[in-house]
Amino acid sequence: MARNTGPRGRVCRRLGIALSNITAKDPDKDPVLRRPYPPGQHGATARPSVSDYSQRLREKQKLKLFYGLLEKQCRRAFMEARRSPGNTGTVLLQLLERRLDVVVLRAGLATSIRQARQFVRHGYLQVDGGRVNIPSFRVKNGGEVRFAPTHAALPIVVASHERMKDRQVPAYLQVVDGGKGVRFVREAEREEIPVNVNAPFIVEFYAQRV
Repeated sequence: MARNTGPRGRVCRRLGIALSNITAKDPDKDPVLRRPYPPGQHGATARPSVSDYSQRLREKQKLKLFYGLLEKQCRRAFMEARRSPGNTGTVLLQLLERRLDVVVLRAGLATSIRQARQFVRHGYLQVDGGRVNIPSFRVKNGGEVRFAPTHAALPIVVASHERMKDRQVPAYLQVVDGGKGVRFVREAEREEIPVNVNAPFIVEFYAQRV
């Protein structure tokens, strides 16, 4: 499976996104908060580009970082959103929010998108009682996601259940069984999606290249 395993700290510094907002780690260790300027020899004094192209490219890169996507995956999601009725930018985010690894992250069953993807790939999770190991699997309305019983005793799974008990999840999700699972209730509204990107800029970026 193709995936991005490069250092995210440098990418976050380049885009100005605090890593703690994505990984939920100790903010004191966040590279963006410790060094709030782009990486590189002249990062502290470099003037960021403000062209129309760079602004749209930046938003696309932020989207890929938030969801842990490769370029091919991001473009494929855009093309599907473009063919669907409704606002293309909003539909794009709604499609990505249905990804199994993203649902796991939003539910608090994982602390980062990389950990969520690892859980899925290793077969830790079930959707409606069936084992699924494809991170891009799209959860339908009413679908329930929870850890497989064979992994329930693992310390990392027990810790995930503890986090779920008092966690506030987005309104389109519902915690079930005392924090042991989550149900995808309905389509997400744009204001409910905790991703700070300019969706119209992303649409314009890809629209010029198809």
